[in-house]
Amino acid sequence: METAPFLIEIENPEPGTTRLTLSGDFDYTTSGDLAAMTPTLVSHGLMMLEVDLTGVTFIDSSGLATLIHLYHAAEEHPAEMRFVGMTPYIAHLFEVTALDQVFNLPTSAA
Repeated sequence: METAPFLIEIENPEPGTTRLTLSGDFDYTTSGDLAAMTPTLVSHGLMMLEVDLTGVTFIDSSGLATLIHLYHAAEEHPAEMRFVGMTPYIAHLFEVTALDQVFNLPTSAA
């Protein structure tokens, strides 16, 4: 089975806001890429970290753990982390793992 390459796009649409757009397979082989970026992403002046998962085709427990780690790092900064897009597959996964009760999800995903 061929996997979709994992890509991370970082934008700063306005001061204090960083938007991560993730796409591809977010799993144990790729989650370390985002985990390694966490200290840089959660830096001085960050108020809002937006995460777009619309392009994520697969996510495993390592990907979920990395998102939880990123969420806690943002909270400690302190900054807010919210999701601005996701597929029904990801929304369902968040629901069955109860992460929909933890994360700030888009209303269309709830």
